[in-house]
Amino acid sequence: MERADFLRKEDQVSVTILGPDNSRLYDKTTKGLHNINSAIQEALEDAHIEIDPEELVFVVDNITTGVSHRYRINAHGNIKLIV
Repeated sequence: MERADFLRKEDQVSVTILGPDNSRLYDKTTKGLHNINSAIQEALEDAHIEIDPEELVFVVDNITTGVSHRYRINAHGNIKLIV
């Protein structure tokens, strides 16, 4: 069974950062990452957003596989899937 946060190096991944009001703040498309956490962290570092990351929603689309999920960062700095 594959881990849910697993990415293959050849997967093209899009990360969209949404603000507290659900407005689109930043979009990034990349590849060569190993997991969802690294995709979110890379987008967050590149975006230079001054809002607390715990208030943001991260939409991660694996363009290669067609899988898309929404995530938040909790108070401990962990990435959590929004269900």
